[in-house]
Amino acid sequence: MKPIFKDFKISGCKALALYHYDEGMRSKIYQMKGCGDVELAQIFVKPYSLELNLRYFGYTMICLPSYEEDYKKRGFKHVDEMFSCLKLKKCDCLVKSEHHKQSDQSFKKRSEIEKYIFIKGEPNLKGKKVLLVDDICTTGSTLKAAINLVKKLNPKKIEVLVVAKRDFTKKEIKEISNYIDVLK
Repeated sequence: MKPIFKDFKISGCKALALYHYDEGMRSKIYQMKGCGDVELAQIFVKPYSLELNLRYFGYTMICLPSYEEDYKKRGFKHVDEMFSCLKLKKCDCLVKSEHHKQSDQSFKKRSEIEKYIFIKGEPNLKGKKVLLVDDICTTGSTLKAAINLVKKLNPKKIEVLVVAKRDFTKKEIKEISNYIDVLK
């Protein structure tokens, strides 16, 4: 696993990807998430936890959600486990209302994720720096939906940190450019 520390923007927010999403990364994430090997969660972010804790000092971390039934089947919240080494204040305020696996969807259908993600409770994020974290960024639809929800809570700043980001071929970019804004 070679880190890339790739800066990018999504919905006007600064973002950082630790790794390129390739077959090797897909396999490791699947082993952890899909096969229940929770011990692997620490290999993704923990090697860089000192730098990341410094970079995001003072931020409130929000982990992007999976559907509650997926957590029950898996026995753990994979994104929470991956980022548990970050000693940031955590706000567990996002909920996914039903199973809507992004990788099973067309690029156009992925943008419909906003119908399934909600804010729960009344989190106080006004004037705070918020860090949204997720495992994989492909089209960015889930992150965009989360950003739009969190913006309504008037934070001072929103940034994004993902374990891995997918790059697209020129042909794919032409096909999907109307649906996503994380191609750079």
